[in-house]
Amino acid sequence: MIKTTYKFAIGLALGMSAQAVSAETTLTFADWQVPAASTTREAAQVFMDKATELSDGEITFEYFPAEQLGKGGEMLRLLQTGVADVSHVSPAYITDKFPLTTVSELPGMPLDSCALANAVYEMAQPGGALYEAEFKPNGIRLLFAGNLGPYSILTTETPIAALDDIEGLNIRTAGGPMEMTATELGANAIRMTGSETLPSLSRGTLDGLLWPVPLVEDWGLEEALNNVTPNLSTGSFVVTYSISEGTWNRFSEAEQTALIEAGKYATDHYCDFVNRTWAESLERLETVHGIKPLDLPDAEIAKAEERFGKVHEQWIEGLAGRPVSSQDIYDQFRKIANR
Repeated sequence: MIKTTYKFAIGLALGMSAQAVSAETTLTFADWQVPAASTTREAAQVFMDKATELSDGEITFEYFPAEQLGKGGEMLRLLQTGVADVSHVSPAYITDKFPLTTVSELPGMPLDSCALANAVYEMAQPGGALYEAEFKPNGIRLLFAGNLGPYSILTTETPIAALDDIEGLNIRTAGGPMEMTATELGANAIRMTGSETLPSLSRGTLDGLLWPVPLVEDWGLEEALNNVTPNLSTGSFVVTYSISEGTWNRFSEAEQTALIEAGKYATDHYCDFVNRTWAESLERLETVHGIKPLDLPDAEIAKAEERFGKVHEQWIEGLAGRPVSSQDIYDQFRKIANR
């Protein structure tokens, strides 16, 4: 049995067609998330296992987590250059390429991770608005869509008892709408990837961050943090596992079906995991690590929601004039996510 790599080139050496695909194909999967992260355990591994199962062992993976092949902002380039066949592409890290896909990261969207993930998944399929606007032009196809759930404000020293308390603090964001949100709340928005966050907190470069509660321990941030504001969602973060069109087109219809079904299975599995574990993770941060939760009063929540409305307007206006209308993307996403 011939074992091909992502280049699908071994067939040439054996006098076969350049398009030939052996019965066993190993795909290179690049990921920026660390092995301990929930996306690694509950999404990437679930996707790979399911794809191998559904293809009867014909599709396997060589997995490279923790930025071994490239940083978060380089995942698209890895697909486009053939370094990886599948990679963890995060639109917020490359907003110049995927600005419209960040619609699911706007604050004030539904708190249901499945609603947000499924809306991105649906709109990024062939024929969908996000596919036509961003995935197709970049030469990739979405297999899995995930949403990390509500992002909370977590700080090192300053408890956030009112919105005024966040003004002037250096707060980490992932970029995209999250950066706009932090700025609208009065913070100094510091854009950085997940791997840069712990050193910055430890050095005091950051006063806090916008981060999903269930991923605090995954990244080892618990020792650097002391406070969390759990009842204000400052947006979220969309992740995708995408495959290059070049690799996709070399698969048989049966193999493509296996990858599609594995991606949808992992999408449903992961969003359910996020929804189920959020409250458990919050309790653990308090009881095990002493990170104190402090809810904002209703009046402060109302102020925040008014500012979030401005972020929505800025997002739509800032992306106006594109071939695919940002207003149409926004309206369609809200309709699907609120079904």
